[in-house]
Amino acid sequence: MSDIDRQHMATCIKLASRATGRTSPNPMVGAVVLAANGQVVGMGFHERAGGDHAEILALDSAGDNALGGTLYVSLEPCSHFGKTPPCVQRIVASGVSKVVAGMVDPNPLVCGAGLSALQDSGIEVVVGVLEKECRWLNRGFVKRINTGLPWLCLKLAATLDGKIADREGSSRWISGPEARAHVHQLRNIMDCVLVGGTTARRDDPELNVRNTAGGRNPCRAVLDPNLELSPQSRLCQSGSGGQTTIFCLSTAHKLRADLFPEHVRIVPIDNDQALAGNLHLETVLRYLSADGNLTVLCEGGGKLAAALIAAGLVDELHWIASPSLLPDEQAVPAIAPLGEVTLGNALKLKSVAVSQLGQDILIQGTFDR
Repeated sequence: MSDIDRQHMATCIKLASRATGRTSPNPMVGAVVLAANGQVVGMGFHERAGGDHAEILALDSAGDNALGGTLYVSLEPCSHFGKTPPCVQRIVASGVSKVVAGMVDPNPLVCGAGLSALQDSGIEVVVGVLEKECRWLNRGFVKRINTGLPWLCLKLAATLDGKIADREGSSRWISGPEARAHVHQLRNIMDCVLVGGTTARRDDPELNVRNTAGGRNPCRAVLDPNLELSPQSRLCQSGSGGQTTIFCLSTAHKLRADLFPEHVRIVPIDNDQALAGNLHLETVLRYLSADGNLTVLCEGGGKLAAALIAAGLVDELHWIASPSLLPDEQAVPAIAPLGEVTLGNALKLKSVAVSQLGQDILIQGTFDR
């Protein structure tokens, strides 16, 4: 792997990331074409599901200059018919002599077949350039393919002593405007925002994207076992945000589902046998994944955060720490108690990054599982 390869693959990743949150259930992909003399002659990225793939856009941009050149692409080119024709055919027809891919596509419909087809056509193939970065870019896609579950990011804004609301349930505003802007940017790049029924009833949030250039609203999901959310709540108003889906127990669905507007989806889910009266969280996430969501942002509250962590369903954490204290035993903890946990089996983050958001501190990382 040369420095030139890394340089152009980094450009592919940067291009692909311009469509973050816009391509699901497809992966994000960027491509760069070099002419035979090494000059960049074409670029492209997959902008939306159903649209042209990155390789096609880059090769169209390059035209005849691609002959004898090199195609860099962040993900293995597809070799099967989907909503668009196979990219491999177009790549072979372009006359490039070399393809450099960031990673193998984990999709069983591709998974090495695209690279093999290129090699069989006499094209030199290199794979694994900035592979770690390419996999992180498409972590939601990779997880969905491998497990059937979406990538779940848990966001918590808490005081230094770990409280997300006072004893009266008030949480406005624990974090400052810069931190709130960060949350809107997270919503902008995530496919779905998830909250518990208590949070939805107490805060009456919209869970949409505001004051964000080029922003788009994610779909919204509420876990409300007894279907107690008001049909007049902001989450149930048309035009206030993305599609709203409320998950509830079958008994509540039979009693109250007809009270909600037609544009709100009410989905009955089996209860968790280990937690009476609670929804089975993995079933909820599998439903969201099957609905085309690669990434889910959970915005609380404390009981839902604890349940997701206990079930091993959280992949990434964004902890926003406010420089304040709320030393009240009746204040609401960011994560409800999980029983006996010793230092030896404490949950630990890896790939930790720390940054400042105004007066608040953002700690982000992934769970080491």
